[in-house]
Amino acid sequence: MQTTRAELGRRIRELRKARSLSQEKLGELADLHATYVGGIERGERNVSFENLARLASAFGLTLSQLFDFQKAGKSRRETLRATLFAALQKRNELELRCVQKIVAAIDDLKGDSRE
Repeated sequence: MQTTRAELGRRIRELRKARSLSQEKLGELADLHATYVGGIERGERNVSFENLARLASAFGLTLSQLFDFQKAGKSRRETLRATLFAALQKRNELELRCVQKIVAAIDDLKGDSRE
């Protein structure tokens, strides 16, 4: 069981570092104490399902994505996508419409470059 906790800890640390989050900031986002986050990362804590859900949400991931150890460290695109998704969840409607216009403009530029 300790190996499983250590593997989960490595995954949490990897996700946190990929998003340039401190343990304090991750704890704040997940409503967990920073020392508890550190204990998870070191494999010292047996994490409850509720706290796992909080961590997944803080990363902008589903629980299944949080436990996708095979993809861990392999997909920068997935990490970037999750980071953007988490950031978008905190935005109001006006800000989301602005982002939508930016994405549409990028799509238009890509279309123009193909011609």
